[in-house]
Amino acid sequence: MTTERLHFMVESPANFVRLACTILFEKKEAMAEWAATWHDVFDCANGEQLFLQFMEELFPDGCTIGEKELKQITDRAVRYLQTETRCLDLKAGHDKSRFTYWVLFIPEHKVYGCEFARHEETIIEILTAFFGKSIAGYSLDALKHFILRSFEIRSDNSSVRSIAEDADYIQQVAYFRCIRKNEKKEEAKT
Repeated sequence: MTTERLHFMVESPANFVRLACTILFEKKEAMAEWAATWHDVFDCANGEQLFLQFMEELFPDGCTIGEKELKQITDRAVRYLQTETRCLDLKAGHDKSRFTYWVLFIPEHKVYGCEFARHEETIIEILTAFFGKSIAGYSLDALKHFILRSFEIRSDNSSVRSIAEDADYIQQVAYFRCIRKNEKKEEAKT
């Protein structure tokens, strides 16, 4: 076994921890879709400040940084990415560039890829999951307003406004899908 020496300089302990956490983060295959957002957020002076903040939060009395501590700091950085609005918006921007056609659900900062001319169907699926059967309790005007405020789409032949005009259809389909889903659950129990 040979040992290899690496020569590099770091500007601060937080800079070194950021570098080590970036290496750990990049090993997590499940987080691959967050990689561009990680680098946008943490590869700057502000990123170094964030890592200093994470270290102070996790280890207020200081500590010797080992693998266990680096994993804790990496997990804290991942939680930051997944909960901060600015980070979620950055990720949504990256996701938009990955898909030719997409639907952005603004309340969750989540982008759904969709096939050509399947935007309304994608919105129905999102609303079914989001509201469940309670969607039937909303007036058509309230549902239209919600759709207009809560969605963006990339489409060649549709708009959020034209989809919102189908609020009656969307409400009925989402409601009946929830009923069918519940019926299937009941059947599976018996």
